[in-house]
Amino acid sequence: MQIIDTRFQFHGAANEPLVIGRTQEIPQEHLDALSEARKASTQAPMGNWHRAASIPESVYLKWLREGYDAQQEPIHKTLAKMKTEGLDYFITTDRRL
Repeated sequence: MQIIDTRFQFHGAANEPLVIGRTQEIPQEHLDALSEARKASTQAPMGNWHRAASIPESVYLKWLREGYDAQQEPIHKTLAKMKTEGLDYFITTDRRL
C-alpha cells in the first residue's frame, strides 16, 4: 500500500500570526488504482473485510474539524457524504453496504 504523506508549510513573519498550510498531493496512479479496485469490487465474493473507500488524510482531518468522524459513523453515511462532496473517486466499491 502506498502512503501519501501530508506536507506542512509554515508562513508568517515576526509579530504576525503563524499560518500553517497543509497539502496532500494525490498522484493520478493512485486514483487509477482506486478506480480499478472499484470496478473489481463486484467481481469476487466480499468475504469478511471489504474496502469501501480510501479517504485521504486531509479530507479526514477536515471532517474532524467540522465535527464528523468517519471512523465512528456508519459506512453508508460516509459514502453518501463523499458523493455529496464530489469525492466519488475515493470510493472503492460499487457494492451496497
